[in-house]
Amino acid sequence: MMVRQACAALTLLGLWASAAVAAPSASDLIRTCEAALAADYRNTEAAMCDWYVAPCGVCGKDGPPPLAWCLPPELTGAALAREVLSALRAAPALADTPAPQAVETVMKARYPCKRSP
Repeated sequence: MMVRQACAALTLLGLWASAAVAAPSASDLIRTCEAALAADYRNTEAAMCDWYVAPCGVCGKDGPPPLAWCLPPELTGAALAREVLSALRAAPALADTPAPQAVETVMKARYPCKRSP
């Protein structure tokens, strides 16, 4: 069910993207996640928000390797969306940046992965 919602959400979110940009902007993502949170994170916007704030959330345990940032395990769903929104709002220079790059920029800064020596 979540995969179907994510696919539908991507279709809708794709309508926001301009022909020159393959993804919605950080500003678009902020509006989408705000709408999701206003609906208790239980709507199509929540699936759209998840697609960008938790990339590969539909891949499962056998999905690709972790991303360039490392989240605390308790930071998921609406809590993660709030964290990303906070970070994006604090970085207005990223407003027109494609959402995937904007999220990566702010999350790498807030949650860098610790490397083993």
